[in-house]
Amino acid sequence: MFTRLPESRTGVNFRNLLKEDNEGFNVMVNPYFYNGAGVAVGDINNDGLPDLFFTGNMVKNRLFLNKGNFQFEDITEKAGVAIKEGWCTGVTMADVNGDGLLDIYVCRAGLTNKAYRSNLLFINNGNNTFTERAAEYGLADIGYSTQASFFDYDKDGDLDLFVINESSPEYSRGLLDYSQLRNKPSDSTLRNHLYRNDGGHFTDVTTQAGIRSNVLTFSLGISTADIDQDGWPDIYVANDFNEQDYLYINNHDGTFTDKLSEKVDHTSQYSMGVDVADLDNDGLPEILELDMLPPTNHDLKMHVGGDNFDKFQYLFSQGYYYQYMKNSLQKNNGDGTFSEIGQLAGIAATDWSWSPLIADFDNDGRKDIFITNGYKRDNTNIEFVKYSIDEAIKIKQGAPAVAVGEYVAKMKGILLNKFMYHNEGNDRFVNKAAEWGLDDKTFSNGAVYADLDNDGDLDLIVSNQDEYAGIYRNNSESLLKNNYLRIQLKGDKGNSFGYGAKVYGYGGGQTFYVEQQPVRGFQSSQDMTLHLGLGKLQQLDSLRIIWPDDRTQLLTGVGVNRLLTLAQADAGERFSYERPRAKPLLAPATGVMDYTHHEDPQRDFTRQHMLPHYYSHNGPCMAKADINGDGLEDLFIGGSKGNPGAFYVQTKDHRFVRDRDRSPAGALLADSLSEDVDAVFFDADGDGHPDLYVVSGGYEYAENSPALQDRLYINDGTGHFTRKRDALPPNTGSKSCVRVCDVNNDGKPDLFVGGSVVPSGYPRSCGSSIYINDGHGRFRDATDEWNPALRQLGIVTDAAWIDVNGDKVKDLVVVGEWMPVKVFVNEKGRLVDRSSEYIPFASNGWWHKILVADLDGDGYDDLVLGNYGLNSPLHASPTEPVELYTTDIDNNGIPDPMMTCYNDHVSYPFFPMDDILAQVPSLKKKFYDYEVYASATIKDVIPEEKLRSLRPLTANTFESCWLRNTGKGFERRELPIQVQYSPVYSIAAVDLDHDGHKDLILCGNNIYNKILLGRDDANHGVVLLNDGKGNFRYLPPARSGLTLRGDNRSIEIIGDDLLFGMNDAPVKVFRLME
Repeated sequence: MFTRLPESRTGVNFRNLLKEDNEGFNVMVNPYFYNGAGVAVGDINNDGLPDLFFTGNMVKNRLFLNKGNFQFEDITEKAGVAIKEGWCTGVTMADVNGDGLLDIYVCRAGLTNKAYRSNLLFINNGNNTFTERAAEYGLADIGYSTQASFFDYDKDGDLDLFVINESSPEYSRGLLDYSQLRNKPSDSTLRNHLYRNDGGHFTDVTTQAGIRSNVLTFSLGISTADIDQDGWPDIYVANDFNEQDYLYINNHDGTFTDKLSEKVDHTSQYSMGVDVADLDNDGLPEILELDMLPPTNHDLKMHVGGDNFDKFQYLFSQGYYYQYMKNSLQKNNGDGTFSEIGQLAGIAATDWSWSPLIADFDNDGRKDIFITNGYKRDNTNIEFVKYSIDEAIKIKQGAPAVAVGEYVAKMKGILLNKFMYHNEGNDRFVNKAAEWGLDDKTFSNGAVYADLDNDGDLDLIVSNQDEYAGIYRNNSESLLKNNYLRIQLKGDKGNSFGYGAKVYGYGGGQTFYVEQQPVRGFQSSQDMTLHLGLGKLQQLDSLRIIWPDDRTQLLTGVGVNRLLTLAQADAGERFSYERPRAKPLLAPATGVMDYTHHEDPQRDFTRQHMLPHYYSHNGPCMAKADINGDGLEDLFIGGSKGNPGAFYVQTKDHRFVRDRDRSPAGALLADSLSEDVDAVFFDADGDGHPDLYVVSGGYEYAENSPALQDRLYINDGTGHFTRKRDALPPNTGSKSCVRVCDVNNDGKPDLFVGGSVVPSGYPRSCGSSIYINDGHGRFRDATDEWNPALRQLGIVTDAAWIDVNGDKVKDLVVVGEWMPVKVFVNEKGRLVDRSSEYIPFASNGWWHKILVADLDGDGYDDLVLGNYGLNSPLHASPTEPVELYTTDIDNNGIPDPMMTCYNDHVSYPFFPMDDILAQVPSLKKKFYDYEVYASATIKDVIPEEKLRSLRPLTANTFESCWLRNTGKGFERRELPIQVQYSPVYSIAAVDLDHDGHKDLILCGNNIYNKILLGRDDANHGVVLLNDGKGNFRYLPPARSGLTLRGDNRSIEIIGDDLLFGMNDAPVKVFRLME
């Protein structure tokens, strides 16, 4: 679809040549030596053709005039922009003085004197010449500048400027005291700067506007867009290294507040370029930023060291935020928050990446993602890092220092294919770079898109290191013949190109949204002509433009395949961002209860290196019943180790009050060393009063600790409970769940108790059990009678009793980690495994939850199953499963679990070499360097004689789903993609919209994962509306009213109140609205 045109054809013969030396021009002295340069595109002479400006690091900047038909003329010298001095980086085109002509602002950096580092402002003289006037305008910033963005932050009608800078190189390397440095302010010249336009001269208002920087602030990406959609431009700053990104929300009074932690759950760590645009046609902008996670197994193993979870947590305790080495795609939830879904979208790993550009490159109506990447000297390769440390030790011991040139020559380059992700819809993207003709390998940095030949599709221009810039002609107009609309904005004098204006196109049930903000990607600025790909739409029903002063205009019946010019002077009434919204289905309920769950601090990864996630953070569980006979349902909330559970009694005004007389002073306090992982009220002793069974589990105990014994508390009828110590069989294994059912039909409730993982013994599991009730509140273990195989089920996480075959007898369904969905049919005093008959599809997963409900109104109970989700580096399928091999590799008596997953159709160990060696030190003899391990498969890790007899645990699906009960078995049905954003740990069925059908609420998350897996935090409470036939529609938070952040572990519904048990946080209560 794209054709790269040679420089001989276009005349664009710019090359960003870099020459290393042993002094200051190398990556050892200047860590940003290979960050490359930028490119700007814009019509500098208003002839209708976009022109090109390239910055050079060690070569002159170049300006090329578009003559049409992909022919360009180099007018650098006669235009007066050929300044040789200084290391030029980012470039921005904007009409700075409001005369209707594009001016050019150039950023400079490099370890040179300040005179050669000051930024440049070339004012357009109107005759294809320019005059440099940065000092006159007050914009000669002398920091290590990366990029600048013009925007009208105070909405006074003229353009202000935000400049991002890098800190001093000394703070980018070595062992730094992060706790101290984060609060150390940066040099005033090296910090990021906000300049206010005061009528043609700019004033530095950085401090008074609330813009902050410290010595660890190395800013590489900038976007000035209306992120919260309130009509005022905000600022997103992407920062490299440990300092977190900044999300400055405009306060409408000339100041900003960094609200990153309020809006975003986590970000990239080595953040580079950034773009803000609407990717799913809902009229809301997403945030995309790049990092350097390699996509291939080899490169991943060569760049990712051991998991240092303790350091990660320490940095957070010192004020840093959650950051991971991967591209981040922040999906706009519509309620002011974002969910990071880059791994689900398939765009998380593009190696050392620079410029993300979001635009519709094939005009199919969905915006795609183009990414540049590459780095000439790979100084992050673990082998090179190790070599550097070894050399430093030798020098300390008296050896001569290696010459810098020799040192640099040891570094390999990362020459990469660019990525072009086609938007497939439904939050999914597929890399089509090779198919589309963009698979040439280059060291690519800045990039822009523009319709260079005015044929209706977007061409690409890429700045490369050491070779000619890439000009890629887009042929989609002739190949695909999709429709488009190009829009040219004529703003008022101080903002002649309408920076900050928003355009909304409506047609075919879709919204096409773009904002006029040219600075996108990395060190580059885009063309001023806005572009909408429209697919096969023949016209837009309407087109709304909201200008920066909030005046608006509405066009109807807008034709396609043309250039539409719109003038701010024609705008009419002001647009109100305070639009009436539909009443949400749920609303936060305050003052209902005051319980806060406190998790006891644990270090699961210290106990076992190869765990994928913590097993000690399981609560709080909740259970409801009318414990005191007053006709109102009350609540039990389970506690963590050292924190006893609690009873909350409901009052007549529907509040829940902690009743300390019933719990901490008595039995619950005495049992507070146990971790409550599940609980259920039922009448155990047949006296008509609800008794309480509490499951003991967790990972923080010794194997077979007495604290892992479950507990039965007998209710005396007034809501006072006493533990019955002889009620339960001895069972000091860690457990996960309890489910009540009269399994033998004798009129007395019996129990299934699910076994969890053995503490410090992952992936060994404790046995599951069937407990039979004698009618007096005493239970015996009858597992061997009903099915002894229940003792070897695996790591059970949940179970449910359901009549699967219509015989009016409850059968058992069980799920767990590394387990298939298991169905045990109740047949004449036995639970017979009929899984293959009722679940005729691959179902091994990391399951967490089961809900039983009739979702399609056919009279049969269906199942909703919560799984691990699809927003992860682990991808599982029946043909390419995730597997877990466990054996004692080094014969030291400790099981060594080794997880594998597929990469490019080959299965490799998942964890880095340092983690493997921490688990099995004897493997150092085999894996003596990272290169050897980078190609190792499981056959290289586990000796052949041991591997031959192993049957790995497998996971072939991580997708949460629902199973439709046909009366003869179950059919797997998909749920909306939002359910797959994160693991699902709790599910509720409730008629939210009062239409008589059971809707679904699915919650979860797990923030305690290995760093390579990352935090699972993208589920903010998913609400699905049911049409009564089992077809579910996702309801966004702004409409549902449900917004949760953090790890949810339980949901209870009492009356109109929905209570959400949050791990290590207060219980959240939402009320169902009428």
